[in-house]
Amino acid sequence: MTEKAQRTPEEILAAVKEVEDEAAGGAEALFMAAMLAGTSLPYDFALSIEGTPHNPSLINPAAAFFAATATIDPLVTRDLIMIDADEQIYQLHDDVREILRNSLTQEEQILWAGRAIYALNLVLPDAEPQHWHTVEWLMPHVLACRELILELNVNTAAANRVLHQTGFSLFHQHRYAEAAELLDIALTVDVALKGRKHPDITMDLEGLGSVLWAGNDYPRAEAAFAGCYELQKEVFTEDNLVTAPILNSLAVVRQAQGKFAEAEETFKECLKVLTTAHGEGHPAIASCLNNLALLYEAMGRPEEALNLAERSLEINRASFGEVHPEVANDCNTVALLNETLGNADAAEKYFRDSLDIRQQVYGNEHPETAQSLCNLALLLDNAGQDREATTLYEQGLAAYEASLGPNHPLMESALDNYIMLLEKTGGRPQSDTLRKLTEDKLRAIVGRAN
Repeated sequence: MTEKAQRTPEEILAAVKEVEDEAAGGAEALFMAAMLAGTSLPYDFALSIEGTPHNPSLINPAAAFFAATATIDPLVTRDLIMIDADEQIYQLHDDVREILRNSLTQEEQILWAGRAIYALNLVLPDAEPQHWHTVEWLMPHVLACRELILELNVNTAAANRVLHQTGFSLFHQHRYAEAAELLDIALTVDVALKGRKHPDITMDLEGLGSVLWAGNDYPRAEAAFAGCYELQKEVFTEDNLVTAPILNSLAVVRQAQGKFAEAEETFKECLKVLTTAHGEGHPAIASCLNNLALLYEAMGRPEEALNLAERSLEINRASFGEVHPEVANDCNTVALLNETLGNADAAEKYFRDSLDIRQQVYGNEHPETAQSLCNLALLLDNAGQDREATTLYEQGLAAYEASLGPNHPLMESALDNYIMLLEKTGGRPQSDTLRKLTEDKLRAIVGRAN
């Protein structure tokens, strides 16, 4: 794409008027693009005419070429746009874009902003990780859309979807702060469209809270989940099952902030809702019990925590059988709590149960299996069973390295414990990979000391 020679605003607007008279669709493609960013757009964007998809390729792929030609050619011949025919993209010249924007009244800007956002919505894919390349390419236009929504108060279903889908696309890329910003504006749009007391608003708040939680913004996550729960109580029936996931999330983020009493109360409210809906033996109840057990452990109440973890294990064994990931997780929790309480034999039994299940479910080279190997190794290390502990550490570290790569944070504490065991026993790593890991770790320790 190359830039054109300079022309006066009058000459550009005259050329646009010619396009309007000859090919109304081409003029619409110009005005819609002028409202967005100064980067390229797909031909399909230009084929969104009069607020509806006007892409014949949806019916007859052979017609797409002729539709694009009829729309794009009048713009090319008057040098209003640059194109890449192979990539099927077009872009306004910078001065054309500026002059068109400046020629519009406030009412016309609102009209074309709505049309541009609608067309962008049609070409923006759903928030799936495999679509990120396209979303990233369209990101300048999404951000322009955000500004149009804020400046011109364009509250439409298309505006909501553009922000919502891009927000979750950013979430999949672990760009949580950017995701939350877009989802917050999408929530405002949805409220303007549907009013505050609408079931969709509860889902918007839940999604926003989950993104903030993932980004460790616990105070704002708590506010979003609390707002969601209060609205659910207004919109749905009392003790409605839909409130349980929100109560669980709210309790977890409160615990993360050290608000233990509030977290406990919220977990208990979640259990009440689940028990009312399911009775006593549902897997969802097991999950909540396990979370409450972890809270009690953090509060220094390991006996109560163990009782709840054992009940969770009992429910999940009855629901899923002996070989299931949830059963393995429960065994691991029960083992850790027994270790805390000094019940070494019970802890070893449950660590071995968890390891056996994870090896069957995940295989030997998986982070969950690695965790079980290293947990059991640490227990045996503390019990003086150095030989088996060494073997288990080496297996666990090899599993972490194979599944997560070297120097992953999850390996940190296990590698530290392994090195301390080697120092105690005078042993040496049994593989080149472990030898390199330990040497790199020791160099880092020495480097920090210096």
